[in-house]
Amino acid sequence: MDKKNKEVRVRFAPSPTGYLHIGSARTAFFNWLYAKKKAGQFILRIEDTDIARHQEETIDIILNSLKWLGLDWNEGPESGGGYGPYRQSLRLEIYKKYADKLIEEKKAYRCFCSPESLKAERENKKDREVGPGDGKAFKYDRRCFKLSQKSIEANIESGKPFAIRFMVPENEVINFRDTVYGNITINASNIEDFIIIRTNGLPTYNYSVVVDDALMKITHVIRGEDHLSNTPKQILIYRALGFDIPDFTHLPMILGQDGQKLSKRHGSISIEKYIEDGFLKEAILNYLALLGWAYDEKTTTFSIDELIEKFELDSINKKPAKFDYDKLLWVNGYYIRNMENSVLEKLLETQIKKYLASREMSDPESSPGNLQQKIARITPLVKERIKTLKESINLVSPFFIETVYSDQSKNYFKNKNIDALKILNSIYSALDEVDDRFPAKETEGNLRLVAKNLNLNLRKVAEVTRIAIWNSPVSPPLFETMEILGKELTLRRIKDYIKIIS
Repeated sequence: MDKKNKEVRVRFAPSPTGYLHIGSARTAFFNWLYAKKKAGQFILRIEDTDIARHQEETIDIILNSLKWLGLDWNEGPESGGGYGPYRQSLRLEIYKKYADKLIEEKKAYRCFCSPESLKAERENKKDREVGPGDGKAFKYDRRCFKLSQKSIEANIESGKPFAIRFMVPENEVINFRDTVYGNITINASNIEDFIIIRTNGLPTYNYSVVVDDALMKITHVIRGEDHLSNTPKQILIYRALGFDIPDFTHLPMILGQDGQKLSKRHGSISIEKYIEDGFLKEAILNYLALLGWAYDEKTTTFSIDELIEKFELDSINKKPAKFDYDKLLWVNGYYIRNMENSVLEKLLETQIKKYLASREMSDPESSPGNLQQKIARITPLVKERIKTLKESINLVSPFFIETVYSDQSKNYFKNKNIDALKILNSIYSALDEVDDRFPAKETEGNLRLVAKNLNLNLRKVAEVTRIAIWNSPVSPPLFETMEILGKELTLRRIKDYIKIIS
């Protein structure tokens, strides 16, 4: 079949060595986007043959992060009523089969040299070099390829461990086109015979990835730029096994704003931590799309459907992407502000329930049956003021928990040229006269009278009120906040604060 008419098949192949971070999440998302755009298949494969770095517990974390992002995969071994990902550790016989085929065709050979002895030879070559040296790196001399069949059989029979090396063709030219980096040419003479099966029987990355991608009929390999240097070796294996070579797209690096390698200090954390910090999946995906890809110079927000429609591999930029945590916060805030109130209410309700449970608190000021109704009234007050769901706790929790005044609040008016006690007593009296329903319009009118009678700016009266009822000079809109708190609780908090500063 013509390559252009083949069904698009892409894959995401993480190693279980840690959490799903921004770079890996972007790779997964770009693969998923391309599969959706082309009505193709998105395959998930766990590359778990690196014993030294393997962390089994991170597999579920990676899978859960992908599921939370909505990056569903299309096939794999049946597992728990759905598709589990492919796992390389369960495919060792397959890798052995193709390695034996390469040996039989004289395209690979057994190497009985110990890694320790080869390492020593490399070091000795470095030590012998004077000045700039001979300009050539240590290259394996194929001594084991030259062994007689009798010697090979004797070594095997004696139980001597061996690796399997790929026989790199001499002076073969490797040409390939990368969607991002263009045409690349490498001469195979610069590549030594590399190991494809280690002495412990496990495949190396460059070998297993080719066998898997070929057998899984992957048509487009979309991965990080750090794998660009591996591509020539992989193409040699594709050719040796007679496999179709996929199209390659290597995604640009992601750096911090300072141009340095991305790290936690730049705000780069695991997807699991972003979930915990109250980011929305729509915002995360939208921001991931902006890391190395752009539709035009001005559009920064896209729905998933818009991204699927507009995404093109040709639009990926080779220039390193800059991760900007503040921009991610802005994007998340944008999605919160544009969310239906009914949806945000449920998210805020989940946040406050988790917050109260984590502190083993019940809700002393609102019965469980009332909580949902109360959140519905609070949501419009905080919607424009938060960038993450976690941020909402500071603005929402005081509606539900007893006020414990901080030292800062207790001493807030000590060095201010203001008689806070006199103002609070006036506020208390004015609010006590308000209707028991405590409507915002009436509380505002009465506090305006307090300000007028005391010859103060309303802003100053509001500041004193906030410290008393909110334990902070910043709160959601004051009069609506007091209406939700209710007359009894508002007056009780003012009275409590009066006692503190008397």
